[in-house]
Amino acid sequence: MHLNEPQPIRDRAGNVIGTIEHQENGDEILRNAQNEVRGYYDAQADVTRDADQRIVAKGNKLRSMIC
Repeated sequence: MHLNEPQPIRDRAGNVIGTIEHQENGDEILRNAQNEVRGYYDAQADVTRDADQRIVAKGNKLRSMIC
């Protein structure tokens, strides 16, 4: 996987339900299957933010936000 290549997130059946895009600075962007932004991981602050940039968790919790 290349740095800026989205990493697919799959459900138990193997269907792609979202992607995580890795940025060069360590930040990540979570998108759902419709390519809508669902959340962000701010690596410098070590917090997860929702689509409106509100802090929702400490650490990287993007995978738990795709449901």
